[in-house]
Amino acid sequence: MTSTFFSLSALALLSSSLALTVKHERGTLELSAPVKRVVALEYSFIDTLLALGVTPVGGTLGTQGGDRGAPPYLRALTGKITATGSRAQPSLEAVLALRPQLIIADAFVHSGIYPQLATLAPTAAFQSRRGSLDDLNAQTLVIGRLVGREAAAKQLLADQQSLIRKAKAFVNKKAAPFVAAVVTPNSFTVHSNQSFVGSFLEALGRKNALSPKGDQTQYELSLEGLVALNPQTLVLFTAPDELPVTREWKKNPLWQKLSAVQRGRVYVFDRDNWTRGRGPVALKLMVAQAIESRLLLDAAPPSAFREQ
Repeated sequence: MTSTFFSLSALALLSSSLALTVKHERGTLELSAPVKRVVALEYSFIDTLLALGVTPVGGTLGTQGGDRGAPPYLRALTGKITATGSRAQPSLEAVLALRPQLIIADAFVHSGIYPQLATLAPTAAFQSRRGSLDDLNAQTLVIGRLVGREAAAKQLLADQQSLIRKAKAFVNKKAAPFVAAVVTPNSFTVHSNQSFVGSFLEALGRKNALSPKGDQTQYELSLEGLVALNPQTLVLFTAPDELPVTREWKKNPLWQKLSAVQRGRVYVFDRDNWTRGRGPVALKLMVAQAIESRLLLDAAPPSAFREQ
């Protein structure tokens, strides 16, 4: 009886030591121990988990509802992840079938279905789509705790800071503020210094010309609105298989009056890799391309990063 008693006591102490409590956008989540089976409903969460050495059992990799699917850099890494619909339209049935111990949801995109997700498994919600670089980094630490990889998460962020410090050596400190925008065939959406990509470029040492508009960290702008800003540097995020609305804008004399156009300082990046991954893996690619494009130097971009 004595040995059994001590064994049960040891198990109770071990269970207590493994228990964790974390705060997220919808409250507080309590778990008896770090989890192994995770369903991630946003690309940044998939990116973060993979960077931590954890493969989620499921993720929103589908193309339903107009979603473009996983960013190119992430596709090669998701072969063992079961698709659970698209980010905008996750399949609750597919999620339930995977028997997750944890669901990670986007506080903005999945706000309407959060109560339903929470009935399937413990669910944590974070601001990914509308989050800044600081928000995403904080999430990396929390996700690391949830999956028992807190030390690895801290190391990821330390490595990231080291990489950013090295990139800053390329920055022209006299460079004028930039305007950054995601450009689709029908819209021109600027990203303020509180969006992920807008705050990332500021972290590298370039100054973002725009602050949030009310509570919107990113918002649409017309050509006339862009002309009113008249940025000396323009950073565009487009998709290689789309014709961005700026193709039409280039036919307008107003476009040619932009200082960024006249200076030859219009930089173009793949919007799938830059604005939709938002995780530690994506960030390494982004730092490399920010240097390669000469954006940090405020020099004319090479053809690979120049508007055609």
